[in-house]
Amino acid sequence: MISGSMAIPASNCCSSTSLLEFKNYFSYCNYSKRFNSIINCNAKNHEYKVPKLEPFSRSKFERAVKDPPLIQKSESQIADYCSVLEGEDSYSCWQAYFELKELEKESSKEEVERLIIEAGGVKSLIGCLHGVAAIHKAHKEASNAQASDEKKAKGERERKIHVHVPDGLPRSAEEIEEDEKSMMPDSSFTRMLRHRGKHPAWYSPVPDHETD
Repeated sequence: MISGSMAIPASNCCSSTSLLEFKNYFSYCNYSKRFNSIINCNAKNHEYKVPKLEPFSRSKFERAVKDPPLIQKSESQIADYCSVLEGEDSYSCWQAYFELKELEKESSKEEVERLIIEAGGVKSLIGCLHGVAAIHKAHKEASNAQASDEKKAKGERERKIHVHVPDGLPRSAEEIEEDEKSMMPDSSFTRMLRHRGKHPAWYSPVPDHETD
């Protein structure tokens, strides 16, 4: 025994140190287990939120059947939007719907899809369709006016160039020569009839003063 202080045996010191280490290890184990259980619970809770991706091996035919074309999808969206509107807005919306139909006939598929993509929404697409339809209408009117002007000018030129040839004028020597060349040669019997035959009663010979 030492006066003024209490001596601690060596065995007690070792046991206290080991006890502290055991407590620290036990608390660490409990923390790790609790942390792992939290992770597992969170993973289980969030399993239903993970989206299931479709396989990449899906064929083009399956994608085409499942996903409608962009133009058809836009037409359906415009029709659904028009069914909600009323009055002038509904009229304008349905007008855009039929303008899209006409544009699909007049333009290529790539141009129509590019217009839909650049519009970005149903309302903006309706405005774009009105603008494109107005441009096409103006272009058609200008083309029709130009065609009518060209047709009118062509008719006037033909009217100026045309020269009326009066009937009853004597034929030229060239025309008579062409007619004689185009005739078939006379046979001996035809020549004999022409020189010695007589005209029938119903035939009257052409007077000498008339050429035709």
